[in-house]
Amino acid sequence: MAASLEASAAKLARNHDKLRRELIRSTRYSPLATILTDATIPDNHIVAVNHAFEQLSGYSEAEMVGHNCRILSGSGTSPASRAILRNAIKAGAPAFVTLVNYRKNGEPFHNAVMVAPVYDESGALAFFLGTQLKVENDRLEFDTPKARLTALTAQQLRVLERMAHGMRHADIAKDLGLSVKTVKMHRGALVERLGVTTSTEAIRIAVEAGL
Repeated sequence: MAASLEASAAKLARNHDKLRRELIRSTRYSPLATILTDATIPDNHIVAVNHAFEQLSGYSEAEMVGHNCRILSGSGTSPASRAILRNAIKAGAPAFVTLVNYRKNGEPFHNAVMVAPVYDESGALAFFLGTQLKVENDRLEFDTPKARLTALTAQQLRVLERMAHGMRHADIAKDLGLSVKTVKMHRGALVERLGVTTSTEAIRIAVEAGL
């Protein structure tokens, strides 16, 4: 019995590490400032950030790993906005807020922040992907997210909605009565229609639009 439990735990750990590597690899190609946090670690510590995040924040990846995103907060950061993010993480849910953050040199900037949960094959909450976008003149640097969603078909919207809630391809396929291949096809099509390059960017648009 003990050996069986140990084998099961080892398998879960291997799957967790594999998913982490896949997510880190995907963030490297994103033009959006992106961080990855491990939901299984106390205080949801950061395990990776990409180059775009380093440029936006002034912090290197080595300086961010092991810390919480609170490192970007300061006196001008809204407690209400922080509470929205904190509650979303506690509930394992997506969230979008705009708040004041601070670069490493102390310079404040308006930051549009999206967090999205990622679940593993067993359905357990494993990670959070967080993306940041500097807001210029109190406006986002692209057109209205809701307007962009009108380019999608009804089925693509349903797939994107479930992606935004952290569902994996197999779970989306089961929920919508589709094959995994068809779900992947819709994912590729919706990414193209939204004019983005990664699923993470598509999810951000969905969360911003309240999908």
